[in-house]
Amino acid sequence: MTPAEQTLLERAQRGDRAAFGQLVRPHLSTVRRFAEVFARRGLDADDLAQEALLKAYRSLGGFRGDAKLTTWLYAVTRSVGLDSLRSRPERERRLEAPLEPSLPAEEDDQEALLAGKDEAERLWAALRRLDPEFRVALVLSDVEGLTYEEIAEVEGIPVGTVRSRISRGRAHLLDLLNGKHRRPSNNPGTVVAVLPSKPERKAAP
Repeated sequence: MTPAEQTLLERAQRGDRAAFGQLVRPHLSTVRRFAEVFARRGLDADDLAQEALLKAYRSLGGFRGDAKLTTWLYAVTRSVGLDSLRSRPERERRLEAPLEPSLPAEEDDQEALLAGKDEAERLWAALRRLDPEFRVALVLSDVEGLTYEEIAEVEGIPVGTVRSRISRGRAHLLDLLNGKHRRPSNNPGTVVAVLPSKPERKAAP
């Protein structure tokens, strides 16, 4: 952390809410976007993001700065999101986001924009049909741009498990987008790049 961030962290840990707000402000869009992974509707994502930030504030005393703040916030949001998923019946989660046919691409810019938005919505719907273990790893990698090592830190699992989950999640996601419904396999796949994402970052040497 930078000296300025460390100062804000120490103030926030002493109960300074304004300092906490300054500390997490650069990461609000990240928390909101990652909360979308666990939500049924946009409003749910907003609520989950708020709950994650509240949990982060309450547990800030346990953050010592030995990990990146973003990594810690991903972990907190993941915990809140998984708790939310566990509180809902499995059948409700599976049926909450049916896939709809995408609009054909048109030459007109406006129609092309709508088609792209529709395709992104279909992809998010398919992502939400994945088991959480595959969904989280896949979004952290292909949407958020985290390295395997960073994902392993967020989830508390070995790097090899991260690789396996991403590979199987991609294969299952492509099956869903193609109208198939088999369980995840070890076949590699490529996620359709229509989601708003961060550029991929390489692991530090």
